[in-house]
Amino acid sequence: MTGRQGIKQTNGPIRPVVYGVCLYFMCSGADSFQIGSIGSLLKLVAMVPLALAVLDIRRWKIRICPLLVVQLLFWLLTVVSIFYSVSGDKTFSSVKALTLNLALVFCLGLMEEYTERELRLMQNSLLIGGWITIALMLMFSDMSLNGRLTLLLGEKTQDQNYINGYFLYTFSWHCCQLLLQKKKWHIVPTLMILSMVLLTGSRGALVAFLLVIVVHVCFMFANSRHKIRNIVLVVLLMILLLVVFDYILAQMPENVAKRYSWDYIAEKGTSGRTRIWKFLLNHYSNDSIFRMLLGHGYGTTILVNTMDGRVAHNLYLDNLITLGIPGLILQLLTQGIVASMLFRRRNYPLLGAYFGMIGMCLSLSLVAYKPIWNIMLLALAVDANCRRQTRMKITTNRRTLNESDE
Repeated sequence: MTGRQGIKQTNGPIRPVVYGVCLYFMCSGADSFQIGSIGSLLKLVAMVPLALAVLDIRRWKIRICPLLVVQLLFWLLTVVSIFYSVSGDKTFSSVKALTLNLALVFCLGLMEEYTERELRLMQNSLLIGGWITIALMLMFSDMSLNGRLTLLLGEKTQDQNYINGYFLYTFSWHCCQLLLQKKKWHIVPTLMILSMVLLTGSRGALVAFLLVIVVHVCFMFANSRHKIRNIVLVVLLMILLLVVFDYILAQMPENVAKRYSWDYIAEKGTSGRTRIWKFLLNHYSNDSIFRMLLGHGYGTTILVNTMDGRVAHNLYLDNLITLGIPGLILQLLTQGIVASMLFRRRNYPLLGAYFGMIGMCLSLSLVAYKPIWNIMLLALAVDANCRRQTRMKITTNRRTLNESDE
């Protein structure tokens, strides 16, 4: 491959499968919209890039990477858990959802190789998808249920905690532009998105979004020599956040605004989460050796939690209860590998968003959570693109050396 051919591949036409992925990213916020007995609209949209990828199968390149190995082991563990689950039907249904997510991520993120132009379009689509979600919340929101901003599409509402993750990457991208690129106007969308999070009344999501800011502040200090200027910027940002938060809380219904007060947190705690955690951990410690090692079957936490039948509200505890120690270890390995891939490639918007997702996992059971899988897909695509660029450079250098020798 010559240098000219490499440039042609980088700037070549965008393939249909890429447009399919972009469509999927931009429709992610409509995940709660149901189409009769078929299920989620997003499930149908996901078939578009998968079908286009199958049609493009001649371009597939099977690449073995640590993330593939770990996720295949996780999937095999969930499949095996069907046979010892406390509810085979419940586990089988959960495994089906996991299988679709894995197929989407690895067919589109691992088998395909994307050009720089295609990759940029995909990331921009995820960015736009976040704003589409916010637009849907503004147009189809309902605050009459409990005073919290709730997305209502059709007859089904989206969980106020979960909806925030669909624009977490958008928030991370604007934070990166504000703090790392020093583009000051990005303070406007940053504060606007935080205001939306406040209106949903989700304290766990708010912590995750603030974690994204902390992560980008760390990146800012690590990549800049202007320490004093950075400190001033952070102090000004903190003051502005406090002013905006105080104003937004004053405009909110009292029953929602008080959720953020220290008195409410001291009295109500974590909305029953600590009770669930204590119950499940106590149940786990008194369980049989077999259940402690391999769990009760994927997706069965609500059955194990005989206290109130709720999920664990913690992904790590959820995997420990349903898949035992191997499930927890594989979950931690997955998150470590994805974070490592994005850090090596210095993709700060995706990395900041992924840390935010990890923060959300501490208070939510994000078992089949589309925003996390979207970031995993892009992490694989970014990593593959960097490896491809490296191969192109090596090939070009070798060709140049051979030509000079001649």
